[in-house]
Amino acid sequence: MITYFMQLNVKLLFVLILFGFIMGQTRHAAIQNFSNKNRSYLILDFFNLVGTPVHEIGHLLFGLIFGYKIDQICLYRTTKKALHSGGTLGFVKMHHENRSFLQKLQGDFGQFFISIGPLLFGPCLIYIISLFLPENVRTLPLSFQQNWTIFFKALQQLQASDIIFLFIFLYIIMGISLNMELSRQDLHLACKGLLFLEVFFLTLSGLSVLFHWNLQYGIDILFRWNLLISSIGIISALIANLISLI
Repeated sequence: MITYFMQLNVKLLFVLILFGFIMGQTRHAAIQNFSNKNRSYLILDFFNLVGTPVHEIGHLLFGLIFGYKIDQICLYRTTKKALHSGGTLGFVKMHHENRSFLQKLQGDFGQFFISIGPLLFGPCLIYIISLFLPENVRTLPLSFQQNWTIFFKALQQLQASDIIFLFIFLYIIMGISLNMELSRQDLHLACKGLLFLEVFFLTLSGLSVLFHWNLQYGIDILFRWNLLISSIGIISALIANLISLI
């Protein structure tokens, strides 16, 4: 029971929050560097065009799931316009009606998932999009895991149309991953619902022992997926920072 509880916290919760925090810091540094250069905002806007709406939809989706009422939505603003109007590229304003104890419990529990919604929705959307890629492109990650020789052979087998799909997919990945950071408001909101998530993890761990559920496979799969998306996101953020210094 304790083993599952610790793994749920470390492999899932800690990785998500740490990745979101690192992304937020690196993205903020890139924006500060770009702000000192003319027309450099166009580079950020190029990736934000895809990533910012996905980020806000992540908040919106979990808000609807947990019964929040949506007041106002802004899915995208240019970087320059955002800096002149509060610094947010997009936002979702919502509220929850706590008329009963169960509604308050639902609202408080939902706060955590609403705050980290972009970290959950973004990777899921990337995975769904990957299912529609040509077969030669879909097999590249598997070839890369085997060895460099097989990977380069797989690259040589790509057709012109496959290369176009590959670059479009890489653009989508970078755009989404660069916008998967957690703002201070997101972190503050996540802390409010953290207690309820810990109770959920503890209950799930207890039920797994009682009913002999094997959670290890699911935890490991989610952990590898978190590491993959986190790595892509951090690499994308570092590339953006390097470009901003040029």
